[in-house]
Amino acid sequence: MPIGLCGCLIGAFVIVMVLGIGAAVVFLRMPSLALWVAGFTPQGSTMQVFTGQTSAPPVQLENPTTPSQATVNLGSSGVQDLPASNVQTGTIDGSAAAVVSFSEADIMNLCTQRTTFCSNSNAQYKNVRIDLQPNGGVVYADVNVPEVGLQQTIGVVLRLDASRRQFAVAGVDMGGTLYGLPSGELGQRVQEVADKANELLQAASLNASGGVYNLADIRIDTQSITFVLR
Repeated sequence: MPIGLCGCLIGAFVIVMVLGIGAAVVFLRMPSLALWVAGFTPQGSTMQVFTGQTSAPPVQLENPTTPSQATVNLGSSGVQDLPASNVQTGTIDGSAAAVVSFSEADIMNLCTQRTTFCSNSNAQYKNVRIDLQPNGGVVYADVNVPEVGLQQTIGVVLRLDASRRQFAVAGVDMGGTLYGLPSGELGQRVQEVADKANELLQAASLNASGGVYNLADIRIDTQSITFVLR
């Protein structure tokens, strides 16, 4: 896992994309047989991860306002601007709150504009894309394995944990099959990526409309990902 990944975060509010791509890098050169040999075992259909998942209801802000400027403070990773059009501030049950929402297209546009992950400039992986699902999603990339003349699509499967404030890596998708993470060093490396990304997400704060907001919960359906902040 390249150490520079964390420095390339475009904001904690697209962490689902960066976390997924970061974990995918670990698997870039592994065809399905190598995954099996490395300890990845098939666990059924990938979409079963999201079967029966019910997305939280949409957030109803009182007196919603679109700020003129919105920034995310990532501590030692610096301050990043967010598109103000994706941010609204207001109140929930009388308390100050904010919501930041991204569609799949919004996430891809930000990834293309502000990172190299989605620019198709890396010979190892191209055509990065995201498929949002209830309470999670899958980040896909077309991976090139020149040693065996193989190009295949690998997806990293992410889902919200019970706190609804951070993500867990559920496994790797190949051809619609979910492969569970091994318990050895490789699985540990993936977990380290997830832990670091989630630490940044928890520490991030939004500055908008003269207020400072911290993450309260995350809501994901098939159309968008929404971060609720208080």
